[in-house]
Amino acid sequence: MGLFKGILFTTASITAFLSYLLAKPEIASVKDTSTLQEKIYPEGYFRLPMDIPVVISGTFGELRPNHFHTGLDFKTQQREGYPIYAVADGHISRIRVQVWGFGNAAYIDHPNGYTSVYAHLQRYAPRLERVLRNTQSHLQSFEVDFNLLPIEIPVKKGELIGYSGNTGSSGGPHLHFEIRDTKTEEPINPLLFGLPVSDSKKPFIKGLYVYPMNENSSVNGNNVRSGFPIVSQGSGNYVVGKASKINVNGQIGFGIITDDMQDGAGNQNGIYSIELKRNDETIYKAVFDHLDFSLQRSINSYIDFNSFLLNHNFIQRSFIDPGNKLPIYKTAPNGGIQSFEGDEEYQMEYIVKDVVGNTSTLSFKVTGTSEGKTFNRPIKPGTVPFEWNKQNQYTNQNIIATFPIGCFFNNFNFEYHLGGKIYGAYSNLHTIHNKYIPLSQPYILQIKPDEQLTKPLKAIIVNENKVYQGGEFENGYVKAQIKNFGTYYITVDTVAPRITPINIINEKNMAGIPSITFRISDSLSGIKEWKGLIDGDWVLFELDGKSSLLKHTFTDQTTSGKHTLQLVVTDMKNNSTLYEADFYK
Repeated sequence: MGLFKGILFTTASITAFLSYLLAKPEIASVKDTSTLQEKIYPEGYFRLPMDIPVVISGTFGELRPNHFHTGLDFKTQQREGYPIYAVADGHISRIRVQVWGFGNAAYIDHPNGYTSVYAHLQRYAPRLERVLRNTQSHLQSFEVDFNLLPIEIPVKKGELIGYSGNTGSSGGPHLHFEIRDTKTEEPINPLLFGLPVSDSKKPFIKGLYVYPMNENSSVNGNNVRSGFPIVSQGSGNYVVGKASKINVNGQIGFGIITDDMQDGAGNQNGIYSIELKRNDETIYKAVFDHLDFSLQRSINSYIDFNSFLLNHNFIQRSFIDPGNKLPIYKTAPNGGIQSFEGDEEYQMEYIVKDVVGNTSTLSFKVTGTSEGKTFNRPIKPGTVPFEWNKQNQYTNQNIIATFPIGCFFNNFNFEYHLGGKIYGAYSNLHTIHNKYIPLSQPYILQIKPDEQLTKPLKAIIVNENKVYQGGEFENGYVKAQIKNFGTYYITVDTVAPRITPINIINEKNMAGIPSITFRISDSLSGIKEWKGLIDGDWVLFELDGKSSLLKHTFTDQTTSGKHTLQLVVTDMKNNSTLYEADFYK
């Protein structure tokens, strides 16, 4: 038997796998419907993953900082340990353990062409646990991500696969559940599969915003975004306050603040679709039926990113940047931007729906004006025009910043500022544009260090808050991939991680104590890896990132008598700390 890229196999298993492929049912075909829903998904095929009352705290497409939510969050009554069941027949295709992210996660491939995902698990069912522990031991790593053949862990609908938890980046006990297209790995809205989730509430509409799109357009005579108060008339009907007049000229965009709520929970969740009509003609439609993981940061183009940074709200814009390739956009002639030139009144209507069809509307009128004027939008001296569909680069004697094609959502004029030097820095402060322009993907930043840098292998790039960004010394520069515009500089990380024993000291008798626990931390670049040995043999230490607790649970292999423990913790710049102690069992 062997292990190849995390897949355990034998000659017999390969033969059985070939037989499985020959017998595997064809993926169910789908048919096109309206632009509201691109496909019809099989209803009744999947059951719920838990048997407790259904309360949803997060929905598909819900807006989160820097990403869309890609599944459903099921509440677990603020507790861990509820049984999690396979939602349909299939096989465990992947097991992934992370300190952050999904924490403990299991993936099931189903014969109808979909994959279900169960994240933040407390622990796995015994069959999964055995395979996981064998792989962790083989790789000598707590964090693992490996695939399985269909014959290794087949599961039946309703079979136990694990228990609900709070692992990874979870903010509290819950189950994060997804359904993905097995072939493309695109996440699909699970509520399109007919899961029995009670929802009688209509979406809420909380704000309307109108945008002049260039220097030749205006809203009520101004060249800035304008907000208008919303009045609820009951039963999901909203209007703009009677005292508000919306006079527009030129190229105009619109946006709203809206969210939804499911029965039994007070969480403000995401909506399913937004449609905007002008004189009964649809001029924009977005539908959260499926997403693309590679485009997650495009949320910062979908929303009003400036308003999010300044006001911590989510204005959902009904116009599209040219570099935004999200699959949610179904209808948007001219990118959703509307032209208003003459003295004419227009009836506008937003239609917001959830998956089950609960609908809210916002009706308002805009009046076009023929009194157009041009506003002065001066270009700052020293700026450089960047184009969204080209590779862009900025260089000077101190830095090289390289931006790949598709890094930006729109054209803009790039700025750079050289700042002073602060204590502990091995370069000046370098301000790369400003934080109000969102990026679709990282760029490469290279900073030339000062001559005082004597330990280049320990050099890193940090932002103005001294948050680690990465860093490798290469060709006389310190180089890192950066996800945001901002201010950056070089410093060094020469300080090893800290290991604080919680329940062990040298020569301690650990009889009757189920585990050894430490708290570990690092002041700058962060923990990269750890390795624990008992009597020279690797043992599993599990890390909870939120509490920084590192724990080894004793197994039957730990015999009575004296033992020697060694624990090495290493950070991202290869600074290491060793803890040693003898103990008795």
